Amino acid sequence: MRKTQTATKRLVAKASRALVAISVAACTVMGTAGVAVAEDYPDILLASFFNSAADKSDTLYTSVDGKNFQKIGVAYQDSSPNSTSDQWVTTTPYYVSTLSDPSIIYHNGWFYMLSGFTDHNACPGKFIPMIGYSKDLVNWAYPNSGSSTNVSLDPIPNSSLGSKFDIVAPEFFQTSSGDVYITFSAGYYGDFHGDLHNDTMYPYIVKLDYLEPGTQTPESNPGAAPKTSYGTAVRINLPESSSNRIDGSFYEENGTYYYIIKKDGVTNEIWSIKDMSQVSNPNAWTKVCANALTGFEGPSLVKFNGQYWLYTDKLADYPAGSADGKNGIFVQQSSSLSGGWWGNDRIGTKNLDGRDIPNRHGTVIVITDPTAKKVVWEARAKAGFVYEAGKDGVEEKVVNGVTEKYFWENGVMAQSKEAFVDGAWRWYDSDGTMAFSKDAYLPSSGGKWVRYNEKGEMIKGEDYRYGGWYYFDPITGAMCKGWRTLPDGRRVYYDDVTGQMVHGWRNIGGRNYHFNEVTGALM
Repeated sequence: MRKTQTATKRLVAKASRALVAISVAACTVMGTAGVAVAEDYPDILLASFFNSAADKSDTLYTSVDGKNFQKIGVAYQDSSPNSTSDQWVTTTPYYVSTLSDPSIIYHNGWFYMLSGFTDHNACPGKFIPMIGYSKDLVNWAYPNSGSSTNVSLDPIPNSSLGSKFDIVAPEFFQTSSGDVYITFSAGYYGDFHGDLHNDTMYPYIVKLDYLEPGTQTPESNPGAAPKTSYGTAVRINLPESSSNRIDGSFYEENGTYYYIIKKDGVTNEIWSIKDMSQVSNPNAWTKVCANALTGFEGPSLVKFNGQYWLYTDKLADYPAGSADGKNGIFVQQSSSLSGGWWGNDRIGTKNLDGRDIPNRHGTVIVITDPTAKKVVWEARAKAGFVYEAGKDGVEEKVVNGVTEKYFWENGVMAQSKEAFVDGAWRWYDSDGTMAFSKDAYLPSSGGKWVRYNEKGEMIKGEDYRYGGWYYFDPITGAMCKGWRTLPDGRRVYYDDVTGQMVHGWRNIGGRNYHFNEVTGALM
């Protein structure tokens, strides 16, 4: 996962087209719920993720618990999702790539999203940021650099590309005083050149002199470029040398700036610094954590509900020789940045009807500004998720003679999610009603199928339904598949797809087995 790296090749390949949003001569990327006041809304997580390697649409989510994320909209949508062809934002009068691994901030009343690339033919030796913006999280201006000069690097990174270089992982950082930076890595990224894992990358940072929207009405003028001016990007020099530092992002707390970045392409370290003007001075940095996590990329660090939350995208090819080939966003927690990380569970990203949406890394931020919180919570309400300030606990309603049950936590209705209520795990559907006699897939619990009984409680152990026997783990409730020895000693087999107990003859792994027609026990 890298920020808009395929966009580099796509835009270069399309550069001869008249409508490409790059002015080569000028080296410029330009182109045409419940009622509550702002102060009543609680802090909330806002996330921007892209969907998958095939569908790079930039999707927006909110979360109130750090693990379950609800889709509230799409900032930039692929013109041909799930295809292998070039991907562009729909409904634009010129070619604009989706951000695909978007970073997001809230700055002076506006939400901004970021990615970026290089084009050494049109803009030699420069990093070209791509920034979109929105007031309401619904209407977005198209991504654009907003600059005729873009970003110079000092020094030019040393690599086999000479004066040319690759850019990966542009990430916004906004300080508590309102200063806006972009950090990224530059150098030789092997995957772009058919040379996987042979990277020579160095971290950089550039300060934006200012950042403003190009129009107050993106819905009527989405082609208005942001108004911005960039300084020169300088190298971040950490004390311990490494020729492959990649995927950096910043977090600030109590006047200290924390930088989390991968060393040697796999290990996420955390460093701290007191003065952002000293990032090039190795002596200004202090190592906080030598290994927050290994085998994951694209870190995004926040503090929420008194805990640190580290979001990363799983490396599909790690560890070498035993990788499962799957990506996706995980989160782990700690009460200290120096260590004690635990959990590392796969997050869930769903739309209102409970459908799982694939996810790849972007950015997670905590929304604390009262005006921003009002916008985010209202966007969440428009997407169908319910909030009523002050509501908490179980609620019962009688509808057409049937008692329906709901669950509220700090004003948030449980919808398309699991919750532990009255001593049992229960499932709440998209309208908030508790489910009875229902199967559900829970990606945030490591990926498992579970079942709820006629009382709405998660089933554990054996269960007969749909004309067959199933078995659910006594601890996790996960539906079992494959071989299993039951508590009574029976050796049985549950279908690899349906999870239903097998009876009679069955070929498993190229070998025939016979199972009792009644008990399912291996004969």
